[in-house]
Amino acid sequence: MALELHVWGPAFGLPSIDAECIAAVGYLNSTVPREDWRLVANHDTALRKFPLLMDGSSRTAGFASIVLYLRKRTLGSYDLDIDLNQKQHNNKLAFASFLESTATPLIDLSLYVSAENYSAITTSSYTAILPWYLNYTIPPTRRDQARIRTGHLGLSSLDVQLPDNKDDSIGLGNDFESRKRAAGIPGEGRTTQNSILNMGRAKGIGGLLSSPIYAARFKLDALSNELLEPLSELLGNKEYLLGNGKPSSLDCLTFGYLALMLYPSVPQAWLKEAVVTRFPRIHDYVTRLRERLIGNEEVKVSDAWPTTNLPQQRQQPSLPWKIQAQSGLVYTTRSITREILNNFPVLSTIFRPGTIIQDRSMVVRGSSSSLPSALMVNILMGFSAAAITAFFGFAAHHKRSPREGDWLILWAAQRPSTGLGEAGSFLSVFANELPIR
Repeated sequence: MALELHVWGPAFGLPSIDAECIAAVGYLNSTVPREDWRLVANHDTALRKFPLLMDGSSRTAGFASIVLYLRKRTLGSYDLDIDLNQKQHNNKLAFASFLESTATPLIDLSLYVSAENYSAITTSSYTAILPWYLNYTIPPTRRDQARIRTGHLGLSSLDVQLPDNKDDSIGLGNDFESRKRAAGIPGEGRTTQNSILNMGRAKGIGGLLSSPIYAARFKLDALSNELLEPLSELLGNKEYLLGNGKPSSLDCLTFGYLALMLYPSVPQAWLKEAVVTRFPRIHDYVTRLRERLIGNEEVKVSDAWPTTNLPQQRQQPSLPWKIQAQSGLVYTTRSITREILNNFPVLSTIFRPGTIIQDRSMVVRGSSSSLPSALMVNILMGFSAAAITAFFGFAAHHKRSPREGDWLILWAAQRPSTGLGEAGSFLSVFANELPIR
């Protein structure tokens, strides 16, 4: 049976919108023969954790766990790190931890916290890979998580939608440099003979430095340097981070993060500019990794979800995508119900358990679990779906000709949801989808 790698769907010309998913795709594409694995774009909210490797009854989640599982499963046949010595292995573990702690906030700021980037690029990318009902929960939830992870950085000014005014926007590097020159500050790598005379132009250096937008820009440059400078030092003049003439699992993980910094066409491209202008060797390294790990061909959403059912009209994609069958009404109803329950403050603790993935052979027989059984969960979900459908159907039926006493039902159906967290807004959206006959 072929391995199945389940990931968040493709975006930005990459095989996934998630860094670890991209890394896992690159790893399997470099080690496992094409006929022995399949790539599945998934959004099943019951799984939650991606990337997820399915091998028969075994499920393994997370990039590091997948690498370890493949190493043990094949006794080194699918192991990119088999030739590493002990020092290189220690460097790999240390830098992987450093990479996660420093690169994750940068991607959070670029794709989620930045209001302009989020509204212009991120939301539309999720729209292409998610069904309509999940667009009301997954992108906002991931953005809230990014805000929490970056809250200590003091960059909340990014989370403000600015007016479309060139004088007030962060802009790309050219605009940033032009404003520095307008204030009398030389651009990078350049000096101006009249810099002293230009200090009085525009707002001057005091006005430039006091602007919250440019203060944020300086912080962003400092944060990007915290990642890129050690990465550049580790890379040196080598082709790959740990040498040996071939990529390792660390290179795959690094590519996953750096790809989301370079390839999304965001309006505020400060992160891409930092890599391209100040660390050109890293830019060349990412380009080289892409060709080696996933190929230079741009990944399209239609590769994972084709718009036509005729195989002869589809070009063979560069990755072994497995096309999933269209979701039926029962699956969609269950998914909607699960999303509603996930956003209730109390019930969310039941339906969002921590992800524990292990091989069935490793499970101790007779062990008990504090989590509700699958039967109880399905019964509760079915009852909740029936109750919600009956409630809104009854309210819609009596809306046009209410009888005495029906005002309470209509008031409950029309009253703004309070105290239910995100579930209130999700229910109101779902109610609008119901036809009123």
